[in-house]
Amino acid sequence: MVRKLLRSGVFALMGVIGMVASYGAALSANAADAEISEVMKKSFGKDGFKATISAAAKGEKWEDAAKSAKAWNELAMALGKNTPPKGDGKAWEAECKKFCESTKAILDAAEKKDSKALKTAMSFNCMGCHKAHKGQ
Repeated sequence: MVRKLLRSGVFALMGVIGMVASYGAALSANAADAEISEVMKKSFGKDGFKATISAAAKGEKWEDAAKSAKAWNELAMALGKNTPPKGDGKAWEAECKKFCESTKAILDAAEKKDSKALKTAMSFNCMGCHKAHKGQ
C-alpha cells in the first residue's frame, strides 16, 4: 500500500514538473512573437503581470514576484519587434525602450525585495505611447 502511494506520488510530481517546465518554455516561445494587444493584455489585464507582481510583493512572495517580473521583462522586449498601428517608428522604438527599462527596474526591485523601488518602477505613464501609437 505504501509503495503504491509512493509510486503514485512520484508520478504526480513528475507530471507537475513536466507541466511547469512546458509552461515556462511556452511562455518564452510566445514572448518572442507577441502581438501588441497580447503584450498589453498580459501586462496590464486583470490577471496580468502588473497585478500578479503587485499582489506577490504585497504578500512578500518575492520569488513569485521575481519569476513573473522576469517573464514580463522578456515579453516587454518583444514589444519593439512589432510595428505600431500609427505613428513614427523612431518614437515607437523610444517608447518600447522606456517600457523595457521599466520592466527591468521591476525585475531588479523584485529580486532585491525592495517594495519602494518596485512601487516606483510600477508607475507607468501609458498615455505617451498610446496617444502617439495606438490605433483607434
